[in-house]
Amino acid sequence: MPPLRLPAVTAVFALSACSAILTPAATNYPVTEQVDFTKLGGMKHGEACARTILGIFGPNGHASVAAAAQAGGLTRVVYVDNRYDNKFLWQNFCVIAYGE
Repeated sequence: MPPLRLPAVTAVFALSACSAILTPAATNYPVTEQVDFTKLGGMKHGEACARTILGIFGPNGHASVAAAAQAGGLTRVVYVDNRYDNKFLWQNFCVIAYGE
């Protein structure tokens, strides 16, 4: 390998490093009832995702609770979850909202 290619290969691997900052969903609204997690499978749900390419291009999309609720046709959100998929060239961060 010619000496000029080594820095380029090193830069590609350094720029495609995996890193993520995930903040938990927070709300100012009081939770007045317990969530029965066994009922999540039967609840309506919506998902909203954002994709980042090579760790530097993005995020592309709206991964928010509001976007997930709108995608699922929810008028009341009971529970929020998230999923992070990390592939070699891209990363997806998805918010899943459950409710009525």
